Amino acid sequence: MPTPAEVQRAVLDIMASQRRDAWKSPELKQAVMAKLGMSGDQEKDVRRAFAALEEQHYLAGEGNGSARQWKLLANGPAAAVRPSIDLSLALLKLRQLARHHLPNSVIGDLEGYFEGAARVLRANPIDSRSESALAWMGKTARLDAGYPLIPPTVDEQIFETIWAALYLDQTLFVRYQVAAREITQPKEYEVLPYAIVEKGSFWYLVVKHRRSSGKQGSPWLMRLDRMLAVENRGFVLKREPGFNLQAFIKEEKALEWFASTPEPLVLRVRERGSVPSQFRSVRLSDDQCITEEEGGFVLTATVAPSIALNNLLLERSPFVEVIAPASVRREIGRLLREAASLYADDGCNDGDGVDHTAAQPSSLGSAA
Repeated sequence: MPTPAEVQRAVLDIMASQRRDAWKSPELKQAVMAKLGMSGDQEKDVRRAFAALEEQHYLAGEGNGSARQWKLLANGPAAAVRPSIDLSLALLKLRQLARHHLPNSVIGDLEGYFEGAARVLRANPIDSRSESALAWMGKTARLDAGYPLIPPTVDEQIFETIWAALYLDQTLFVRYQVAAREITQPKEYEVLPYAIVEKGSFWYLVVKHRRSSGKQGSPWLMRLDRMLAVENRGFVLKREPGFNLQAFIKEEKALEWFASTPEPLVLRVRERGSVPSQFRSVRLSDDQCITEEEGGFVLTATVAPSIALNNLLLERSPFVEVIAPASVRREIGRLLREAASLYADDGCNDGDGVDHTAAQPSSLGSAA
């Protein structure tokens, strides 16, 4: 025989997982008894559960007798928060993937829902939908391309202070260690945060600061791991209209590691063995074109030369030759000669027994 607490939990689970505006009392009673395998003479136990949940502000009843209807209250106690199974899955995946992409004030408001979502999925381990939702949590992952570098540490208190100020458009005082080696002493800034950008291993804060004229300058970037101290100064600077994050990202050369004007890039790509180049699967630009030739292909695409592009080409250098533009070809050649000079005295040769026709490693994706 189920305990009163088990009957009440079954009521909440059914109402949360099968969301309706209202449940007719006989229908809800039948669903609970079927779920718990209760006999007809235990109907009074379900009615007592309805009354107890209403008294605890989990449910609201309306009407009398068989016409009575029950509604699940969203503003009940924290333990009463029981999202549907589908919403529970979405909430828990949000918590897993969106860390630091929502302000702490919002995450704090959602904690009750996160806990409720976990309760819903744990409450029905034999329910096939709950089982599938729980399993889904371990079926998706997000990985960065390339070697998994350990990102620089950013103090959680710095994150929290930044999120609060960014969310409310408040001014920050930042004590900042600039990158230039000749500048050893930290600098101090009073800035207004406009946006936050995560790129690879780094977090960047897009800010503006007040010029001597009193006006705010152009937006610029501060790396969070270089912030030594951050304080909220309240509403000192006012956010100026017209800032567009996507436009800033597109135009800001620092985020593309000093990108220059887009121009045609021509690559000769060699393919060895049966493994196709990953450049056949991913595109460098929307206008990318491939011309087949023996042993591989020639790729043309309009791109903005940058450090990021150079790094990609260097990584693929055993299999990719830069044909144009000449400036990129010269730079890649120079970097490769410098790299080769570091190994010039090792006495290495191609007769080392290593299979050089094996799968081509790539940060673009797996070789398979």
